[in-house]
Amino acid sequence: MKTSCLVKSFAMLVAITACCAKALPQCADSTWMEINYTKPNLPNNGYRNGLNRFITWLPSFHMIHDVVVAQGSSTTLTAKFDYGAIAHKDLEYETVRFYIRGQQDNQWQFLSEQVTNSDGKAFVTIPELPAGQYRVYAGVPADGSGTEGFVTVIDPNTPAVLFDIDGTLTLSDEEAIGDYAGIDRADARDGAYSLVRRYIDLGYQPLYLTARVYWYAKGTRSWLDWMGLPEGILRTSLSNETSLFKTAEYKVDQINRFRAQGLNIVRAYGNAKTDAQAFIEAGIGHDHSFTIGEDAGHYGTTAILDDGYIEHITQHVDNFDAASCQ
Repeated sequence: MKTSCLVKSFAMLVAITACCAKALPQCADSTWMEINYTKPNLPNNGYRNGLNRFITWLPSFHMIHDVVVAQGSSTTLTAKFDYGAIAHKDLEYETVRFYIRGQQDNQWQFLSEQVTNSDGKAFVTIPELPAGQYRVYAGVPADGSGTEGFVTVIDPNTPAVLFDIDGTLTLSDEEAIGDYAGIDRADARDGAYSLVRRYIDLGYQPLYLTARVYWYAKGTRSWLDWMGLPEGILRTSLSNETSLFKTAEYKVDQINRFRAQGLNIVRAYGNAKTDAQAFIEAGIGHDHSFTIGEDAGHYGTTAILDDGYIEHITQHVDNFDAASCQ
């Protein structure tokens, strides 16, 4: 009788362990995030709106608003299309095509054809997908331009670390200007690459939450690629008003939205007072909210007193637990 009970108990323990192991969320796959795929071939059917031919000779600043969604849910993805570094003229009432590519796909899959609105935005429904990271390409058949972004489908409690960019990974907020204008690359803080890469090596999903407005997305992705960092999830603001006057509110809202989908943001890095305020008000916690620069320690966040991250990595990251993921 005792032997039978022990066997049953052991079998139950094995079953519970197997169940828990299966319940672990997926770890971030940085290798796949860093692959540069050739864009899909777009059919050239001419302009739907003939007036658009007069703006498409300007440089494009298209962007996709990266999406995080819980497995088992569909979502709507937003793409924005505009031209001109100064004018930022919206691509109005023009046909765009969306393609998607998963980690196991050997080519782009056609998703949908949509028409932009008066704000140069087009929307596409992303169906329910298995957990994993997916690339989406949005292209303009009339001129062949396009942009790429990510849809990250996650299991509950997927571990992530959040990074602001300007003044946090870069030396200052002003660094973005030269990067946007294409005249210079933004200089990174000492150890910024190692900081992000160390968390990725531990299995955490990188999340870049910046108040840069949407037309900085193209240059931001280029900068991350130049740095040798996977884009992961990049979230920029969709309006100047938000970027300039509602930064803290915007970041709190975005953090809460990510969490509602199942993203577990275990640590956050910023430099501005608005970063500190957002981290604490969003409930990340004083000990897990790190700030650097002139406002280090604001709002009770943990201050990084150096100008870089080398010592911080040694003291606070190298001994940090690996992510609970598989």
